Amino acid sequence: MDNLRADQIRTLLETGARASREIQLRLEVSQPTVSRLISRFGGEILTLGKGPATRYARTRDIRDLGSDFPVYKVDEDGNIHPLGHLQTLRGNQYWWVDSSEGGVLYDHLPWFIQDMRPEGFVGRAFAIRQNHGLDLPARLNEWNNDHVLIALARRGEDIIGNLIIGDESLQRYLDASREEQLVVNSGERDSLYPQLAKAAIEGDPAGSSAGGEQPKFAVMLQNGINQHVLVKFSPQTNTPEGERWADLLVCEHLAIETIREAGLRAPTTRIVETTERVFLEVSRFDRIGRNGRLPLVSLTAIDNEFLGHLDDWAATAGRLEERKMISSDDANQLRWLYSFGALIANTDMHFGNISLIYRRNKSFELAPAYDMLPMLFRPVNGTVPKKDFIPPGPKRDIMQQWDSALESALTFWQKAANDERLSNAFREICQESSAKLQAIQSGPRLVVS
Repeated sequence: MDNLRADQIRTLLETGARASREIQLRLEVSQPTVSRLISRFGGEILTLGKGPATRYARTRDIRDLGSDFPVYKVDEDGNIHPLGHLQTLRGNQYWWVDSSEGGVLYDHLPWFIQDMRPEGFVGRAFAIRQNHGLDLPARLNEWNNDHVLIALARRGEDIIGNLIIGDESLQRYLDASREEQLVVNSGERDSLYPQLAKAAIEGDPAGSSAGGEQPKFAVMLQNGINQHVLVKFSPQTNTPEGERWADLLVCEHLAIETIREAGLRAPTTRIVETTERVFLEVSRFDRIGRNGRLPLVSLTAIDNEFLGHLDDWAATAGRLEERKMISSDDANQLRWLYSFGALIANTDMHFGNISLIYRRNKSFELAPAYDMLPMLFRPVNGTVPKKDFIPPGPKRDIMQQWDSALESALTFWQKAANDERLSNAFREICQESSAKLQAIQSGPRLVVS
């Protein structure tokens, strides 16, 4: 009879974790009997929680990695701290245990691990470059959660943020920290960046798996101090598409500069022009010194886990502020960035283009701004279609930030219109956009009492 009941428990837990009470009712047995039967399984069945909330779940091995994935965090000095354990379960569930929160059952990869998934231009190259010995699909869009965990546990030593999954990736991090890194001296940019761009296009971008569709690579730059930077680059500028992307990279540099001048957090940037391409160098704010890291998390991951809206940055700022997950100052900065972005024709303000730094107890700090540029005018399928920029008006939840953002947006368009690094055609677009904002600024004002 016990063997039959054990088989029934195994079948019942095949589709996910079950409460002890449910198992008792299904098998028509007492709690002590359930406990005795569960003990026969050893490590195959986990006990989740305590008391009346106790649940049981069957573990699920992922290839030869097993079901137990240790997770570590790297601090600002590059030292490693055990953070917790992720257990993979039947029914595509996950049991996360750390020292501060106890255990949490997820029906998906935990939000802070979902955010480590390789993506974008560099992510696709990562899928090809790191596939040796991993037997993963070459196409990133064919990866499932198991593929993500395999990649992170075996080749995840240099992912955005500060987490490392698995002992193999931890050892790779330790090994890399002791090896000589590729360091680009500031005077070598003009010669080395074109070579690194060529390698990136051929599927082997230098550095870590940063997200985003814009072609890029990552290097350590020696410019007085060693600094991690991401370097975006245009196609060859002898084509309309290449010329336009070069214009947009210069505009991103100007936009970030304008944000910083307005008193908001933004990285340092630099434009490097060569005979064939334009490069935008952006200092990384999830890296400190040679090995230090910060716990960077995208707004996508945070909204999906805690809010569930994914509508716009300004509305999300209010929700996070209301839940005391960010400060009022950070909420206002996020509203300002949303307003500024709209006024410089940034049509790509999705939730992956803003990030926060995890502090403690589900509280976050707004990270420096990035990927802020007039994406309305980006090339489409290799062509440069004519687009008409229609500046938006203020919404209720950004009234306090509107005038300041409008002033800075006007500054941005005027800078761009006068910047000789831009093509004549795009400088005309910038001049027209500046005139449109000047008309708004000289018209009736929204007075907030």
